[in-house]
Amino acid sequence: MREFLFGPAYQKHQVALTVAGGGTGKTSLCIAEAVAMAAGKRFLAEPVRPLRVWIYNGEEPLDEIDRRVRAAAMAQGLDHEQLRERLFVNSGRSRNRVDLSRHSKDKRVEVNDPLITSLVESIRGKIDVVIVDPFISTHSIPENDNTGIDLMAKAWGRIAEEGECAVHLVHHASKGGAADSADASRGASALAAAARYVRNLAQMTEKEAKAFGIREDELRRHVGIRVTKQNNSAISGTEWFKLGSIAIGNDPDPAAPGDVVGIVEPFEPQIEEPDLPAMVGAALDALSDPRNIYNFGSPNWFGYAIAEQLGIDGKAHRDLIESLIEFMLKYGAIETYNNPGKNGRPRDCVRGGGGYAMPAVGSAPGTAPGPGGALDG
Repeated sequence: MREFLFGPAYQKHQVALTVAGGGTGKTSLCIAEAVAMAAGKRFLAEPVRPLRVWIYNGEEPLDEIDRRVRAAAMAQGLDHEQLRERLFVNSGRSRNRVDLSRHSKDKRVEVNDPLITSLVESIRGKIDVVIVDPFISTHSIPENDNTGIDLMAKAWGRIAEEGECAVHLVHHASKGGAADSADASRGASALAAAARYVRNLAQMTEKEAKAFGIREDELRRHVGIRVTKQNNSAISGTEWFKLGSIAIGNDPDPAAPGDVVGIVEPFEPQIEEPDLPAMVGAALDALSDPRNIYNFGSPNWFGYAIAEQLGIDGKAHRDLIESLIEFMLKYGAIETYNNPGKNGRPRDCVRGGGGYAMPAVGSAPGTAPGPGGALDG
């Protein structure tokens, strides 16, 4: 059986990847998850048990990482000191920098096997989860060197396998990279290809903020976790968190607040569901979209076109959208027809119906969205 330690982003024996641009809270998110795993507490996911977590941060000094761990623990109502037996931190700014690459005498790039062996011996049986932030700090390979990056990604895969742990790498997004694509990671594509699970962090769009009732000045504090690759799990849709800050009280003066440190907090959008006439209108407008496949499994599912009109996430609100489609089919506003694909196999598609004999929507019980967003025709 596959062993997911903390949701699909932390699977034993496998490498996962977080891709994000600056200011999206990628380090704060991973630290918050590490704190929750070490405490055995839910934070966006549920740990299978209290886990032993090692954070290797290649950019921050130890005292700054400690402040961020302390802040994450406070935000989750935990005692920072009680995590010391299960949460371990190292900084790449110390003398013990992790560099999995080295150059042979003829200047060829190769894997630093002695270091990998040493890491595996230190991890196996002692550490459940390794978080590497960022991946680039653990090698000396040019980011666009596909062969070299593949070697480094697979080196971490070897550590995950032989160390019997989950490895989670953090990486920067390319400028202009699409938030919904695993190819958004900066540099060589080999990194995302080697990971079994990839998630991208992206700040909330204006369209999403409007759908969730978020003020424009608050928009940039809300970040979506978008799954862009999932070889070994079936969890999809967008999860959200909110960027915040907390005073950690580390000033010698007990009356002073101390350092203010960034944190992340779970955020569950309270969607203001459109009334049924607005939803029907959005679905009719979506008929002009080339995405017209009836079945959800297709990337050209008609529901994605409806979701775009409504400004909501199609995967996250699949039940609501499918109920709307069935409601409209029932009353003849739309109909399905067979439009074979390139392979000649039957394929159900959606088009406008001829009848459109719908009731006065919203005027009678059972015709408007109910609890949970279902439509009852």
